[in-house]
Amino acid sequence: MEIRLLGPVEVAVDDRTVPLGSPRQRAVFAMLALAAPGIVSVDRFVDGLWGEEPPGNPAAALQVFVHGLRKALKTESLDHVVVREHAGYRLAVDPGAVDIGRASTLHQRARDAREEGDLAAAAAALAEARALWRGPALADVRATPFAEPEAVRLDELRLLVEEDLYDAELALGRHHALVDPLSSAVTDHPMRERFWGQLMTALYRSDRQADALATYARARERLADELGIDPGQALQQLELAILRQDPSIAAPAPAAPQLPVVVAPRSPSRVPRPTTPTFGREHLVEQVHLLLRRDDVRAVTLTGPGGSGKSRLAALAALAAEDDFAGGVVHLAMTERTDVDQVLAEVALALTGNDDPAGLDGLDTDALLVLDNLESVDGAAGLVADLVERTAGPTVLSTSRLPLRIRAEHDVAVPPLDVPAADASPAEVLAAPAVAMFLDRARAIAADGDHEQRLAEVAELCRFLDGFPLAIELAAAQVRLLAPGEIRAALDQDLGVLQARGLDVPERQQTLAATIEWSYERLDPDARRIVDRLALFERSFTIEAVEAVCDDVPDVLAALAQVVEARLVRSAESRVEVRFVALGTVRAYARARLAEQTDVAARRDALSDHLRRRVLAWREELDGPTGTAVLGRYDDTAADLDAALDRALAEGATDLAVELASSLTDLWIASGRLTDGLRRTTALLDLPDLTDGDRAVLHLVAGKLAYHLTDWSRAASECRAVLSLTTDERVLADARCHLGAALVVTGSEDEGTALAQQALAAAEALGDYRITVVALSMLAIGCAVRGDVEAERAYYERRLEVVGERGDAARLADTLNTLAEIALDESDPASARAYAGESVAIAGAALPLERRDATISLARAAALDDDAAEAATHLRTALELSDRTGQALAVAQCLRVGGCLAVLSADHVLAVRAFAAAQRVSPSPSGTDDPIEADLAARLGQARDSLGADRAAREWTLGRTLPLASTRAAVDGLVSQGLSER
Repeated sequence: MEIRLLGPVEVAVDDRTVPLGSPRQRAVFAMLALAAPGIVSVDRFVDGLWGEEPPGNPAAALQVFVHGLRKALKTESLDHVVVREHAGYRLAVDPGAVDIGRASTLHQRARDAREEGDLAAAAAALAEARALWRGPALADVRATPFAEPEAVRLDELRLLVEEDLYDAELALGRHHALVDPLSSAVTDHPMRERFWGQLMTALYRSDRQADALATYARARERLADELGIDPGQALQQLELAILRQDPSIAAPAPAAPQLPVVVAPRSPSRVPRPTTPTFGREHLVEQVHLLLRRDDVRAVTLTGPGGSGKSRLAALAALAAEDDFAGGVVHLAMTERTDVDQVLAEVALALTGNDDPAGLDGLDTDALLVLDNLESVDGAAGLVADLVERTAGPTVLSTSRLPLRIRAEHDVAVPPLDVPAADASPAEVLAAPAVAMFLDRARAIAADGDHEQRLAEVAELCRFLDGFPLAIELAAAQVRLLAPGEIRAALDQDLGVLQARGLDVPERQQTLAATIEWSYERLDPDARRIVDRLALFERSFTIEAVEAVCDDVPDVLAALAQVVEARLVRSAESRVEVRFVALGTVRAYARARLAEQTDVAARRDALSDHLRRRVLAWREELDGPTGTAVLGRYDDTAADLDAALDRALAEGATDLAVELASSLTDLWIASGRLTDGLRRTTALLDLPDLTDGDRAVLHLVAGKLAYHLTDWSRAASECRAVLSLTTDERVLADARCHLGAALVVTGSEDEGTALAQQALAAAEALGDYRITVVALSMLAIGCAVRGDVEAERAYYERRLEVVGERGDAARLADTLNTLAEIALDESDPASARAYAGESVAIAGAALPLERRDATISLARAAALDDDAAEAATHLRTALELSDRTGQALAVAQCLRVGGCLAVLSADHVLAVRAFAAAQRVSPSPSGTDDPIEADLAARLGQARDSLGADRAAREWTLGRTLPLASTRAAVDGLVSQGLSER
């Protein structure tokens, strides 16, 4: 087991990472790991987790977190490591299991080696220590009170390790390679004089005395500006030593020279310089450059499909590394007419001045060999292995569509360019490397085009092309004839639109289909079969999904590995499981091939059945401790599930359609896909051959979705329809529960409460957890409408116990937020903040509905405390989440909080208009224009009083009649103003 705190908090077992749960739960684990194997007391946990604002029962909350940790660790049989002691808890692990302990040990080992004069060992230990940092320490729990001082300490340790490492490397004579990283170090940490001194030394030893002195001047200026002080004595003495060219700061003497070669080497082949701008490759060039500089690296291969930019990257990395190789850079481009003997002869001629390969034996020249397009050469792997084994000095940088699979190889996959997110702003779209490349190439081809005015089309095209450089190049070549949107539409039918005979690229890359075909033809038949069926998936997929549609492939793993290795498929980002995704152009290629197959329908049926089984399992897990992971899996698979449901609807597969809709209901609700779910369910209700049982299930689905969309009228009518169609007790209880809730909030309190009580009794008799917790909520709502706050709180506290025992993260977050709302009604913003803050922490990014509602509560609490800046901060997030989830009540509540913010800013006109617009979006359940929430109603009254009755009435009318976008824009402006004043 590895415990990692130098970055996000993680536990790794072998190659697996154990999900540790919510931020607060991960913070508990981090506190235990920092103290391991010592005891952390309960009091220390309370101070470290909540500071001065602990919840009402912090010990119970801590027990919930510890229980959650043990459950998470139990998956790897590690639950025993969290041990209860009389005074608190401890982590029963050796300090060496924690990366902080390993980093400290390596740091001390390096210092010991330095004292013994073993500089190489010191540098190796320090490099290993630095590699343990995966980002800022405790990155995902820094908001917790305990974390900041610990993080500061660990950040300081990281800087000390880096400073010691640079000292060791300078002592080893690696000053040329240190100039760039030290330049970055002084930019990032301008107050650390040791970095400035190291940079000055590296520049001086690289024969750049003027640059070294200019660096001192920059350091003096920064220190004066920031701290009002002069550089310390060490820097001042170093400046004098540079001016005097003091021998004490000269570079260390080089190692004994190698025996000279008999024939002087000829001038190395010139590295081709790209003739067009490069976008989005800075980090990758630096990564390859750093690899090439390592003494233990002899062979680096840049891999990716044809047209991914491997050759350009190799050239850029070679140009960056020219000064690092005393023997120069040899660049050789391969073609399908190149053979191994020819390459060996050219390498020998370049390095020894003689084309006899025998001269390479034992050669220790410090040179870089760039072998471009190695996939064209038969026996390429043996060629590189031979070069590495028979020589002692040269480093080989190769490009190839496939890895060489030799022991010395460091394989660097060349990924596509980054594309903008679907909801990216215009500025973010323009900054995306894929878009920047398309626009650059398009301007070169059609300088008078309106490319920037079609940003949305360009972004969608780049997303479809997955940022693949050759595809972008070929698409941009069409802009004289087609707009970006037309190119994108054409690609759905034919990849042939992506061709450009005039481009100075190899013939096999002048059409995208030919590029993909080249890789496809080199796959085994089973791997080709997998590629053909990639078109069945809407986006990313799991290995299990591939196995479901490829039951005629004997070894799916081996075949899929081939496809991945050919770079036709790559790993996809996922929070919870291993997934893969094919490039959009590869899917288009596969779609054309799939259409020719005779068993397409059977393969689609197999995929639908696989998805159906997954959803049935998820429905049972959603309410438990793994609910967040279930939501992550659903999010990753939602596009395929939508397609399966749409196909079932189109083909009249009633049983499958009804089962999918019923199983997906709670996932639609939990993920915020309410509108899409209701649209599909409405379409299913139009199917002609539904049984009464099917109709009852679908009406229940529609009723629950309508309820969560705050369409009370439709929710009631759909649930009443259920009562007349079925005798299934579970379905009836669920329908009564949601019907009762819709009635309570629309004024029929007695009937609604009676139905909710019936539902609760039936649910408890059936042992149905889900209906039980919903019914408890409905009864609590009834108490709220009656004004019985104590009874309302009691129901929610009872619900909190039930969901806590179940480990239901979503409902735990929801219930905590409801208790926050009750605290707001009682003018207790401190308790509201505590409850809502805990809710946000539990919800995280995986539970957008719960996070949205709790963030609204945080904004309300800040407004109640007259803290306009904090209210604006939370309101901005709440507005973004409300826009994304599309629920009318949430949007209305955001507008009401915007009205509160307007009152705090003395803009009483906007305040009244915002409240009026909110009433138009989602009327108050009170039956009046006043919100039912006391804090919101008080702010509205304050605005009305300030304006006077007549003026307030006029502004209310305007707020109800003006376009909603106008009022929303004014609220957004007020939020931005509040943020700028923080």
